[in-house]
Amino acid sequence: MDSEYTRSHSTFSASNRNRDTLSGVTWEIITTCPPNLQRTFPTFLYWAFVVLCLVGSGLGMSIGNNMVEPSFFIKLTYNGFGSLLVLICSIWAMDALYLAYLFLVADKLQGRKGAAQDWWYRNILSNNETVNEPPSVDTTVQSGDFEEETVDDNKAHDTKQAENRRSARVRLAIILVLYIWWTTWSYNAGHNPNTLELSIPVPRLPPQCDGYRLAMASDLHVGSMAGIKDAEWMVEKLNGLEPDAIALVGDIGDQPVNNVIRDKMRPLASLKAPDGVFMTFGNHENSNGIAGFRKLLREESPFAESSLTILENEHAILTKENTDGCSIALIGMADWSGKAGIYSDAVAPDYEKAIRSQHGPNGSTIDAGEPVSSDLPMIMMQHQPHGMKQAATDGIGLQLSGHTHGGQIFPQHITLLGYDGISGLAEFDVGSEHGPSYLFVSEGVVGWGPRLRFLSQTDIALLTLRTPEAMKEEGLVPDLSASVATIAMYFAIVILPISVLMCLVPFCCWLRKSSCSDDEEDFDDLTLKVKEELQDIDL
Repeated sequence: MDSEYTRSHSTFSASNRNRDTLSGVTWEIITTCPPNLQRTFPTFLYWAFVVLCLVGSGLGMSIGNNMVEPSFFIKLTYNGFGSLLVLICSIWAMDALYLAYLFLVADKLQGRKGAAQDWWYRNILSNNETVNEPPSVDTTVQSGDFEEETVDDNKAHDTKQAENRRSARVRLAIILVLYIWWTTWSYNAGHNPNTLELSIPVPRLPPQCDGYRLAMASDLHVGSMAGIKDAEWMVEKLNGLEPDAIALVGDIGDQPVNNVIRDKMRPLASLKAPDGVFMTFGNHENSNGIAGFRKLLREESPFAESSLTILENEHAILTKENTDGCSIALIGMADWSGKAGIYSDAVAPDYEKAIRSQHGPNGSTIDAGEPVSSDLPMIMMQHQPHGMKQAATDGIGLQLSGHTHGGQIFPQHITLLGYDGISGLAEFDVGSEHGPSYLFVSEGVVGWGPRLRFLSQTDIALLTLRTPEAMKEEGLVPDLSASVATIAMYFAIVILPISVLMCLVPFCCWLRKSSCSDDEEDFDDLTLKVKEELQDIDL
């Protein structure tokens, strides 16, 4: 066997190994004309998909605000942009399962020692490591036996490479199945809100108010990805629940006020409830011009003639259609984003002002002078779920919040760590003689950005307010079970640092080996120089 063939075959194999990565194939597409379509076409499709998603998300955030309904192209590509996170999760899950298989099955049970480490290094270091590479051939060696052994080694290596590629194709097929399955699931979760029905004990609730039905929704985000149809759906659903009152807890609008959003939000004027419809603002109304939303919803038709009431550091009294002995203080707070002072005309939440300021006719505010009676049950509408312990100390029996979207698309859930609640019902016992207080967080009707919900779920809620005594007599307890979104947040807190460490360990090993390789090359150069000098001396 000719040694030149062995050298070229080894070089070709190493070159192919270095190109069997996303970056390698991408570079091949750019630098080769024409490229090998069998190798490069899937990678080309991937980058074309990414570019379309970026274009669609850009269009959604720009011209989408001028459409009553988002176009099909914007829906497809903007949601595709969100699905890239789902794709990352699919790849991560497949790699984690395969690595577990190599460690537990191949390495421990099948006796393939080092299989997991081999795969780990080849993937994390993008095939730049020389793990399991065939031995190089010294061009000065003329022994035929040695060349035959080298050829056998190359054949064995090529067989192993073929097995690795078959395994990679299987894993790719599983990744695509997971991606399609999870993206479909996420799309349905983002477009089909659940209706949550909960019974909540409210401290100091009079027996005459027992069974009060309060419908709640948040985070409609009328804007680039939510149009008039979404507003109509929410109105129809909330009215169909036949509640005593309706609470809209912020981020209902999500673009600067213009004629388009006037049309999109017009259905909200059709919300009906005996005790009224109440709304507080969120950070997205603040960031898109809060003054415009105040004017639109308080002064302009058809909202000025509707039962919609804006509460911004104000309160209203709910009476269950003037039932004797039934009074509930509903306190609407400004959003926490107004505290930073970065949004024009936005105001900070002011609890002391809210309990002294009652909503009056035609959008006016009546300064009662005295705070809400401490004998009344108090329910607070606060868009962001912050400050619940202080609210409970102040006598708030129930706080209604939104904002979190339940993390929306995993692993974004980890960003919710600082909130008092993620989704669902949480209990806060501050030692009050009237019992614990509660925080309910809705995951929202739509959400912001791509309309996908991976490990979260859109919702609206019907909350039945009960006296603690009545619930105890009936043997009922509030549903404090952890939601999928809450579990996903804690899972992200654990797994993301582990994933980062798994990437850093081989990378550090590679850096160390590279440093050692440089030292070895310097030593080899020095050795060669010494040999040359000795040869000169001998001559």
